[in-house]
Amino acid sequence: MNRIAWLSVLGATMICAGCEEKSGTPEGATGAGAGSALAGAAQKAAGAVEGAKDKAAEAFTKLRGDAVAALEPRMADAREQVSKLKSKVADLPAAVKPTVESGLKEIEKQLGTAEVQFDKLKTAGADAWESLSKELGDTIDKLVSSIRDLSAKVPG
Repeated sequence: MNRIAWLSVLGATMICAGCEEKSGTPEGATGAGAGSALAGAAQKAAGAVEGAKDKAAEAFTKLRGDAVAALEPRMADAREQVSKLKSKVADLPAAVKPTVESGLKEIEKQLGTAEVQFDKLKTAGADAWESLSKELGDTIDKLVSSIRDLSAKVPG
């Protein structure tokens, strides 16, 4: 999508460059009439460039918004699972707690990383949102797996 937008902008820019006024009167042109026609064509091309930029920005914003919306429920679920796991660990006997608490600290660290990536995704530019979205999805997958593994070790 970015390549199409950039090609559109590049093409419109080349059209504008080809429409610039040159000194002297071109052969067959009749002075002011040709100049105003060129100026009108340049304005139309500039309008087309702005239109292409606006459409590209709208498309990017929608794609990034869709990615955020798709990952939002997964983040909420991960937060909830970590919260439930903390409650279970708090109720464990003292003999078992130290082993499980180290795993819980690692999970909290992974959740913190996911939160940072999620915040970055919300404000990411056109060049970074796609890779951030994939990274965040992978981080959430690892987090959910870690939660599942630790939950299996916690009785109750």
